Amino acid sequence: MLESLSVKNFALIKEAHIDFKNNLNVLTGETGSGKSILIGSINLALGMRASKDFMRSVDEDTVVSIAFQVKNKDTLEIIKSMDVPVDDRGNIIIYRKITKDKNIAKINDEPSTLNKIKELTEKLIDIYGQHDGESLRKNAKHVEFLDDFIGAESVAKKKKISELYTVLKQKKEKLDSFNLDERMRLREIDILKYEIDELENAKLKEGEEDELAERFKVASNSKSIIESLTTAFNALQEVNVSTAVKEVKYAVRYDESLNDIYSSLMDCDSIISDSIKEIDKKIEKYDIDEKEYADIENRLNLIRSILAKYDNSVEKALSQLEYKKKRLMELDDYDNEKQKAKDEVSKAEKLLYKASEELSELRKEYSKDFIKKIVEELKDLGFLDVKFDIDIAKKQEITRDGFDEVTFMISLNTGEKMRALSEVASGGELSRIMLSIKTILSESYGTETLIFDEIDAGISGITASKVASKLNRIAKNHQVILITHLPQIAAMADNHFVIRKDVSDDRTVTTIDQLDDNGMIEEIGRLISSSGELTNNVLANAKELKESALKEKR
Repeated sequence: MLESLSVKNFALIKEAHIDFKNNLNVLTGETGSGKSILIGSINLALGMRASKDFMRSVDEDTVVSIAFQVKNKDTLEIIKSMDVPVDDRGNIIIYRKITKDKNIAKINDEPSTLNKIKELTEKLIDIYGQHDGESLRKNAKHVEFLDDFIGAESVAKKKKISELYTVLKQKKEKLDSFNLDERMRLREIDILKYEIDELENAKLKEGEEDELAERFKVASNSKSIIESLTTAFNALQEVNVSTAVKEVKYAVRYDESLNDIYSSLMDCDSIISDSIKEIDKKIEKYDIDEKEYADIENRLNLIRSILAKYDNSVEKALSQLEYKKKRLMELDDYDNEKQKAKDEVSKAEKLLYKASEELSELRKEYSKDFIKKIVEELKDLGFLDVKFDIDIAKKQEITRDGFDEVTFMISLNTGEKMRALSEVASGGELSRIMLSIKTILSESYGTETLIFDEIDAGISGITASKVASKLNRIAKNHQVILITHLPQIAAMADNHFVIRKDVSDDRTVTTIDQLDDNGMIEEIGRLISSSGELTNNVLANAKELKESALKEKR
């Protein structure tokens, strides 16, 4: 559930905070008051790319914070599997901050990418904009809705198809690698033999390059190192600490308080003596002959030249060695290996086709119930003579979604023949059809929060009341947040917010307030009144509309 939204310095919003509740949350306001800006701020929190144009003032940071509490256990488990930092209570806070120079995104105080936020919020919230009905003109959306209606069975079968599709693609790539004439085959064999010999003779080992690089660095500077150590050796030998030790030892006989100095000088004498011996040994070690230097340099250059071909990775080089050996064996037995590759492609094609056929049968089976439910919903929304059908045809090619071309067919009036939905419905009709689909799918949706941005565009009267009833029905099982301009829908609100546009300090400011019972009546009255004047009759009509809605909600 979406619990709260906090916005600062976003477009016309200077600062706002909304605490959303369960069931039906309605937002109303005058045209141009900033309702679309509010949806924009939510979209920003959900991972939309930021722009400096969002900033109300470039001197202030734009901040949007959105809080969820995930109550659905299955959804919570999915989210945890995505490595999202979330506690067992399902509390999630998404934070976006846009400055002049930075774009900061966090999930529960941990830095996040926008892609991860989008992936997460797809499980939490579904936003339906006023123009989304137009998506129904695309057949790809039809198959998506039908699969959503089927639910888990469809998900499982599509996952299997996607995996088989990937396997087939790999098998075809393998077969394509055998499309060689004899000259090309022999040339590739020669290249493979050379590369295999090169890799095998190199005898690459992890860590050897770093070790050689360090040795080469020392060897390249051995003369300078020897000169420095020799100077240090001579300097230490000139230090006459042993004489100082003898003299202080003599003085200790008369004053034991000098013992500390004596001990320190003894330590110094021991350290200097040990250091002289160690430096002498090291000077011999750094005396590197020209052959040893050349061997180190040549080996290092060989390793680097080979690894440059394999992303500077020993692991990748050795992996390619195995691949090249296998490929050489295939080319040596070219005809048999090519036939094996053909057989594997054929087998993969059959498995993919069978899985696609099973999904197609599942879609055809569920489409009957889907059609029945859609017709019931559409009639409820004023399409009294509607006919609806789903045409499922086979495409020439199989994709990751199978081979079905799904088309919603509809007749909105008596005597009209069935035609593709994209060719028939107007914008207002598409909105109602989409609402019907959302109503049906809401029964199986795992998404807890649904947002509708002016889904009531193009409707009025009795149809508006029917749409209000539909939204109320969805809100019984989901949190619904919607923007509307219709009093019939506003009257259904469990929680009602009004968005206003005012002027403060010579700047236009959008504010958002939650209404109490009297405020709800007045706002419904404003939506009813054509002049905006709240007369006694208008308020009485608003009160009656609200009471009627409350009765229906019971």
